[in-house]
Amino acid sequence: MQRGVTFKTDEWFIENSFPGVRRCKTDAFRIQKKILSGKTKYQEYLIFESPGFGKILALDRIIQLSQSDEFIYHEMIAHVPLLTHSDPKRFLVVGGGDGGVLRESVKHPLKELYMVDIDKEVVAMARKYLPFISNGAFNDSRVNLLFANGKTFIKEHKNYFDCIVIDSTDPVGPGKALFEASFYRDVAKSLTKDGVAIFQLGPFLDFNLIIKGTAKKLKRFFRYVNLERLAMPSYSCGCEYCFILASKTVDPTKLSVSVIRGRARKRLGSKLDALKYYTPEVHHASLVMPKLWQL
Repeated sequence: MQRGVTFKTDEWFIENSFPGVRRCKTDAFRIQKKILSGKTKYQEYLIFESPGFGKILALDRIIQLSQSDEFIYHEMIAHVPLLTHSDPKRFLVVGGGDGGVLRESVKHPLKELYMVDIDKEVVAMARKYLPFISNGAFNDSRVNLLFANGKTFIKEHKNYFDCIVIDSTDPVGPGKALFEASFYRDVAKSLTKDGVAIFQLGPFLDFNLIIKGTAKKLKRFFRYVNLERLAMPSYSCGCEYCFILASKTVDPTKLSVSVIRGRARKRLGSKLDALKYYTPEVHHASLVMPKLWQL
């Protein structure tokens, strides 16, 4: 094993996930082509191409998505909560500036879709340089795109949304406020009685550091709190990544594969067959945790 290797900053992107919090793992991505870099009012950004991963978006030195596996993240964070709900009509995504959650959610027969992101520049950048992520979803007539503080928006909409997706950055920088107990309380109030929320959480490497504590906070406001597993090769976890589902009245683990399949086929039709990762069977299996990750 070679030690003391020096990576040139113009040739490699080095990611230390959660800088200053966890230092157990460092990832290096070769920069094949630098596409765009700079700073918005809220965060630093970099778009580059890397062998095997294609185009990559990093915010505040943390990988947000790669062209090779973004569909896994977006299919699982959108379709699992939407198909857990018996008949969702009003949908909200907080964050999600790249447009991937919208791309998947507009495939459903929803009546209203809202996307609230604080950083207008990131949305514009993704639409221009990463158009394959949103794939035209921003142009859907049902979509209401707002550039505002997600916390404030949710507080202003009580008992309104059937499904809420919190597609935030990690708990550093502008995303930190979306990991607080007060925010989880407001999300619960913003949901309808049988509403379902899902939160981007982080790698299972952080089970004791972040995941258990977040679940404990959510259980103060939701009866059902369940972890969801998915594979994310480009993320610092190496593979196992965690979302967390929350509902006041719906237990997602009680839904059979046949019920999920029936809902998916009815709502998505042929679009279900075009998905690259999500299936009703994967949906069902993603809620099963190994013993060490059970809440």
